[in-house]
Amino acid sequence: MFIHIPAKYITVDRQRRLSFEGQAYPSVSTILAATKPEKDRLALQRWRKRVGVKQAQKISTEACRRGTSVHTAINYFLRGQDLPDDVEDNLYWHSIKPILESVSKVHLVESAVYHAEHQYAGRFDCLGEWSGKLCVFDWKTASKPKKREWITDYCLQLTAYTAAINHLYNVQINQGIIAIALNNQPAQLFHLNTQDLSDYWQQFLVRLRLWKQQQH
Repeated sequence: MFIHIPAKYITVDRQRRLSFEGQAYPSVSTILAATKPEKDRLALQRWRKRVGVKQAQKISTEACRRGTSVHTAINYFLRGQDLPDDVEDNLYWHSIKPILESVSKVHLVESAVYHAEHQYAGRFDCLGEWSGKLCVFDWKTASKPKKREWITDYCLQLTAYTAAINHLYNVQINQGIIAIALNNQPAQLFHLNTQDLSDYWQQFLVRLRLWKQQQH
């Protein structure tokens, strides 16, 4: 029923796009990054100024490396493959592992998807089952716990992926999970239900329209 689609990237007008059946689509992450609210942009600028440019770059690089390492281990685990040798020393891995063990069935891991009607695409972390029902999962890492209101773009990203999967495969997925691994405590789990997905979908459509306006 579900088919793994490798992500194929092309350059269109000096911009990176995902390509499907001869069509080029902007990624969800590109859309959200380009339409980030001004208050969020200013907050990021203030943080960089407060910690210093070099320290900010160091923190960002370490976060990227941390996220890549944990994602690799997660993908190996979900595919039933042998885990990397260094995973036992990774506190983030131990933080999120119990949530992975609760995924009852795995259908797709790191697969691309596109929404032909709304003209966007992306690559999601996992399509599996949670409590016996289809669920889209997004794996994150963080140095400290998050509040729901801090992760709006994570929620929009997951919702956009869910809508694209529903459209492409003609299914109706009504839940999503964002799991955030932490370095010294159990991972946070944010569960998006039907109403959440509906609300975030309307917000994503606003951001998508804004992105299209920017392109013109």
